[in-house]
Amino acid sequence: MSGSLMGTALSGLRAAQIGLNTTSNNIANVNTQGYNRQIAGLSEAKGTNAGGLFAGSGVSVTGVQRQYEQYLSTQLNDANSELGASTSHLAQISQIDNLLADGDAGLNKQMQSFFAGMQTLANNPADTSARQAMLGNAESMTAQFRATDSYLKNMSNNTVAQMGGMVDEINSYSKQIATLNVQITQTQAKTGTPPNDMLDQRDLAVAKLSELTAVSVVNQDGQYTVSLSSGQALVAGKQVQSLQMMPSEDDPTHQVVALKASDGNLFELDESKMTGGALGGLVQFRSQSLEPTQLRLDQMAHALTTRLNDLQTGGVDLDNNVGKALFTTSTPGVVPSKGNSSDAIPTVVFAGSTTTTSDQGVEAKGIDEISKVSASNYKLTVTSNGPVLTRLSDNQAVEASAAGLVIGDTSSFSAGDTFIIKPLENAAAQMSVSKDMTPEGVAARGSQSEGVRGNSNALAMANAQSENLINGSTSLNTAYASLVSDVGNKTATLKSSNAAQTQISQELKSAQQSVSGVNIDEEAANMLKYQQLYSASAQMIRASSEMFDALIGIMR
Repeated sequence: MSGSLMGTALSGLRAAQIGLNTTSNNIANVNTQGYNRQIAGLSEAKGTNAGGLFAGSGVSVTGVQRQYEQYLSTQLNDANSELGASTSHLAQISQIDNLLADGDAGLNKQMQSFFAGMQTLANNPADTSARQAMLGNAESMTAQFRATDSYLKNMSNNTVAQMGGMVDEINSYSKQIATLNVQITQTQAKTGTPPNDMLDQRDLAVAKLSELTAVSVVNQDGQYTVSLSSGQALVAGKQVQSLQMMPSEDDPTHQVVALKASDGNLFELDESKMTGGALGGLVQFRSQSLEPTQLRLDQMAHALTTRLNDLQTGGVDLDNNVGKALFTTSTPGVVPSKGNSSDAIPTVVFAGSTTTTSDQGVEAKGIDEISKVSASNYKLTVTSNGPVLTRLSDNQAVEASAAGLVIGDTSSFSAGDTFIIKPLENAAAQMSVSKDMTPEGVAARGSQSEGVRGNSNALAMANAQSENLINGSTSLNTAYASLVSDVGNKTATLKSSNAAQTQISQELKSAQQSVSGVNIDEEAANMLKYQQLYSASAQMIRASSEMFDALIGIMR
């Protein structure tokens, strides 16, 4: 009987020890990131038949169980992925919003000063000081265009650098998960019990990965398969496929995220499907906010310089000569695909221009259709039936003439060759007042018959700010105001959605912590409970020992 009592007491003592160890471990890890609270699993030990009585035989410790809820953790990871995307997008677009909305030093003020100076010149066409002031305003305006373009280009370079850093982090977490997959399987096979610390480490790696990019996780036989939102697997058991930055196949000047398969081949990822995590936020910022802003800035620079040059070269200057170009202008850029049959490029010019991008000369005489040049790049595909031009802003096939372009002969190129056409490339970056322009060289007169006080051409140049030069329906003033408004509205929308997503993540974190988090008060209560169990079990052991000693004494 005392032996049975001793065994029961010892089982209680063991349960108390394991419970105290578990509680102590919980308290020690209260601030450990990724730690999931543990509890000692206890169950009633199998009873025994003693003299016709079925008596209990103590308590069994079934294991130390991790308090982990897969559903809640998945929801939290998904929410944090969305939060990471909106946070990184918002952080970047806010910089553009601040840049464009600066009324004191921004581009809008410089354009207004330039056109105001042109109006003053029109009012005093023979006044060389008015002419000099207008050119000074033109210098300030073009410098602001270049500075704005430089700022946006630096943002683009920094965005690519940040993307590269995040790709490295993603690869690191993927390797951790694959390594832990192997270690968890091996440890569980040896011990027969799940290694809670390794499980925590793996789930933490998944959580960190989710903050960088949206992923889905499948648990198969204790091993995680982690896939991108676009479907490609990053981790499958012990196998890892890494990400890498690479030049785009279509546009080698454009860095994109690619998946490096186990055989070493690189596959460019579809950016439209990269919507989650901080990396997805940067990708979406670049494609949906930064690049459209750059294109619209270049569109305004192109429209302004081209229209003013058209008017300037159609007028007469103070020395009775035909006017020369007021501004320098850029030419369309053409980038061949990496997979083309040769490095040759087709000639592309603006309609009404004789400027070419290669030595394969093409003339396209006529009125320069400024308003047809939209804020978009294009993809030119050579086919057996001729070239096909696709506008990348909406993936619509268009005629070159509708885009304000003339494309040279493509018959010498191979079917399947593709090119990215960038009509507005460097329009703002190369915008400047012509080096040989002088105050006397400003063509204020519309014709020689007007005399030195003629101002019809200067009036036309001053009025160019209100002409519908953008997309055939929008003036320069309205186009800039629309750009500022669009960026501001998108920033405000992102702020609102980011605040809402932050609230969602916090609520899910609270729900997850209610299951998996360590509560010091609760652990203190558990510690007291196990201390009492330990003390009571020890007393039972003492009582059992005394009973056994008494029995031995009687037998003597």
